[in-house]
Amino acid sequence: MKRVRVIVNPGAGGGRAMERLSRSLRPPTGVELEWVQSRSAAHLAELMSAAQREELHAVGLAGGDGTVQHALAGLEPGATNRVPVGILPVGSGNDFALGCGVPRSVAAAMETLIWGTPRRVDLGTSRSGRRFCCVAGVGLDELALRIIYASWLPRSKALNVLAALQALAVYRPRRVRIAWEGGAFEGEIMFAAVANTRSYGGGFMVAPAAQVDDGCLDLCVVRKTGRLKLLASFPRIMKGTHGELDEVLLVKSPWVRIESDAPMPVPLDGELDLAETPLELSCRGGGLSLLVPNAIERKLALAA
Repeated sequence: MKRVRVIVNPGAGGGRAMERLSRSLRPPTGVELEWVQSRSAAHLAELMSAAQREELHAVGLAGGDGTVQHALAGLEPGATNRVPVGILPVGSGNDFALGCGVPRSVAAAMETLIWGTPRRVDLGTSRSGRRFCCVAGVGLDELALRIIYASWLPRSKALNVLAALQALAVYRPRRVRIAWEGGAFEGEIMFAAVANTRSYGGGFMVAPAAQVDDGCLDLCVVRKTGRLKLLASFPRIMKGTHGELDEVLLVKSPWVRIESDAPMPVPLDGELDLAETPLELSCRGGGLSLLVPNAIERKLALAA
């Protein structure tokens, strides 16, 4: 009998995580399924750490990208998880799960958690050892997140778009110095995103060439530009067709270093106050053993 534990972030998806889980899931046969709810970000990390020390076949994370981000803090520094992780995508942003091939359907994701195949996928990491699954960003993103956290509305892609537009109306470009393997940039920016996945924030396709198993991070820099011009380009950023714009710089690198004259907050996976400049980020290739559907593994094998 398989022993599987699911760690639930009850606040994920605007507080609707448990509702979605109860509607979609039935206890499978032949599986000892354990459920535990996290009480805080720190508790979530503790639960992940404890799960890695037990004799489990898999540990599930029921939530979104923020849930994954906090759970990663419970893994041993520099080590890949011993017990494979599965994701039940019930958050407001599930970009990491979808980018790795986890099904959108919660029921199908549960099947993947129980019967899926472990796949080694990349993570981003800071010099301090803090990991991220989707993105680290500076500039406009940080201001938009402050607006989101202050809102009474539930987290959603629509709120993310609204907050980005509100932030754009008042944001003042900041001067930064960014270096990567083979290049550098210095100047004022609207925002810069260091991405592990193609999208973040519920579908902002900021790094359309990103892959979760290429050993690289994808850097997107949007140089200082007029608000109206950036607003007009907003649909292209959503769709991932912004690479041809003069103001946009897209590069791949195994590491990225960001500096500024004064410390700037650097949100990780939509979570505030986890890092600040100066900051060096690197890709930890194959840093997470993640459960994916067997069919995806077969496609990868055929393409290899």
